[in-house]
Amino acid sequence: MSFKKIINIENKKIGVDNPCYIIAEAGVSHFGDFELAKDLVDMSCESGADVFKTQIFNVDELISKNAEEWKTRLRPRNLSFSQIESLKERCEKKGLIFLATAHDESRLEWLSKLNVSSVKIGSGEKNNYDFIKKLGFLKKPLIISTGMYNNREVKNLLELCLKNKFYEIILLHCVTSYPVPLDQINLSAMDQMKKYFPGPIGYSDHSKDGSAVLAAVARGAKVIERHITILKNVPNAQDWKVSSTPKNFPRLIKSIRSIEKMIGNKHKDVLPCENNGTKWALKSLVASSNLSKGKKILEKDIQAKRPGTGIPPLEKDKIIGRKLKKSMLEGDFFDFDNLI
Repeated sequence: MSFKKIINIENKKIGVDNPCYIIAEAGVSHFGDFELAKDLVDMSCESGADVFKTQIFNVDELISKNAEEWKTRLRPRNLSFSQIESLKERCEKKGLIFLATAHDESRLEWLSKLNVSSVKIGSGEKNNYDFIKKLGFLKKPLIISTGMYNNREVKNLLELCLKNKFYEIILLHCVTSYPVPLDQINLSAMDQMKKYFPGPIGYSDHSKDGSAVLAAVARGAKVIERHITILKNVPNAQDWKVSSTPKNFPRLIKSIRSIEKMIGNKHKDVLPCENNGTKWALKSLVASSNLSKGKKILEKDIQAKRPGTGIPPLEKDKIIGRKLKKSMLEGDFFDFDNLI
């Protein structure tokens, strides 16, 4: 067995020849306010996302006692299980897929009770194999961000997944910086991962304005994760710096869908919209001057001019050396019926 090329999550197929799977990452941008969390679900739906995602954790399980400042900062940004469950129900009513990142083992039980259809593993679990295995044993597709990984570490992770028969894997290229400098976004890393991983590859974005998302889609990302927020300029918080708002998130998703149409079918063909262009833009062979009846045609007697409704330039050698049945005026199209 090997990794699946196409992953099914609820009613969505993810992978080659399927639409980009768009995750609206609310994270903790609700700041513990349940009403704000519901508004973020609504924003995700109204913007056209496929998935609403949040983050769940127990501060005391997640953070050491030696980092009280971080505990103080994150403790108010928690939601209760009943609130998270209500968010999932709200998603279901609106046709959104619900997703949550569990940041510590206490929330494994939450994921089981919620019966999530997939599991998101954040970049912060790099090399935390025991926890990754426990998430994998939930027997759901795994969406794994690879911020702070190098290729060898990604390959090691994939070996762990194969060993434990986790075959439904989606890898997301990610750079863990808020925001990431433009010259370090490194979207070409996706190309490297495609060489050794056959499953879906996507991009988890931390660019300031989200423009990297569009570049990633054009480069073949089949999953996009973009942070969302309603509040900006929040003290002691960083996600808002790399988040889309209710104003610009719908535009971003609309642009993603437009780019998908632009990508096309990977074949270089004459497209239906070009049919008219073949008539006016291409050239035909015409007489370069007035030519008399019986004249033997020389190369200097021929020019290529628009439109392309006559003999194409590639067939010039079929004309040279032949004689005219009837005279031609400068600019007249050559016609094989007029040649001896």
